[in-house]
Amino acid sequence: KQLRADGFKGVDSALKSFELIIARDQGFVPAYISAADAYLLKYEFSKKKNKTWLNRAYSLLSAAIERDGDSHVAFFKRAITRFNLGQMDRGVRDVKKAMEIRPDYLDARILYLQHLLSIKDKAKARKFARSSLKIFPDNPAPMKFFGDVFFREGVYEDAVFFYKKVLERVRKAPNTYMLLGESYSHLKKSKEAIAAYKKGLGLKPDMIEARFSLGRSLTDAGQLKEAIGQYKMYLVKNPKHVSTLNNLAILYEKTGQNQKAKLAWLKLKEATHDRLYVERAERHLYGLLHSAKKKRPATDDEKSKKKE
Repeated sequence: KQLRADGFKGVDSALKSFELIIARDQGFVPAYISAADAYLLKYEFSKKKNKTWLNRAYSLLSAAIERDGDSHVAFFKRAITRFNLGQMDRGVRDVKKAMEIRPDYLDARILYLQHLLSIKDKAKARKFARSSLKIFPDNPAPMKFFGDVFFREGVYEDAVFFYKKVLERVRKAPNTYMLLGESYSHLKKSKEAIAAYKKGLGLKPDMIEARFSLGRSLTDAGQLKEAIGQYKMYLVKNPKHVSTLNNLAILYEKTGQNQKAKLAWLKLKEATHDRLYVERAERHLYGLLHSAKKKRPATDDEKSKKKE
């Protein structure tokens, strides 16, 4: 209750409570695990990474395991602690033990998958994640978690695989469509990315970030006028978004809409003090001005000067 009520500020108060419980009843395993959790929270959310907190968590979890050798949660938490201490092999042993005790313990499976990807063993990670589906054959939640892990680690082919599995079971999942679109975008598959973004926006039109992403993929696919429409919708909510103003100005130029391009470049200059963006806008404005002069018919005075 202390942790839920006060958040991180309540950690030290909670620790005192847990340690008091342990002093009164040394066989009460949940108190050891909760106290270890508090130390792990202190380590995770403090700027100063005090290894003493990890060592204390390790001692508490080892004590919990001595009292209950079938506590999958204690083995899982000790695996996290060991990974943070740099004890990778021992951490792997603990997380595998947690999965052995409780094969459907999703947290342990996600931790092991993260470990495999952190050591760049993509083949083993892929095999492990896909074999885990046998344990959760029709549950979209684990599939989404696995997809998210692969996405965060930049393994987009596997992220696509799991997001598609989710969408086979949950049709109305706009955020998953968004992530599927992002995965396809990273894989340079513009057509598939566009389809995913559009499905997501069809379910949730106010998903504004998808407008920017869709505009980018439409640009990659050469569908410039449609991309302009998406960027304009994005700017309704974020009128000073520098990247969007930049992209829109370029697209206006490419589609021959020079007056609109000038306006977009001017808005970009107003929206940022970033030297690179400002200089780019000035170069384009200068180019558009001289392009307009070349296209404009010469006046009588200009014609006479040429003759002279």
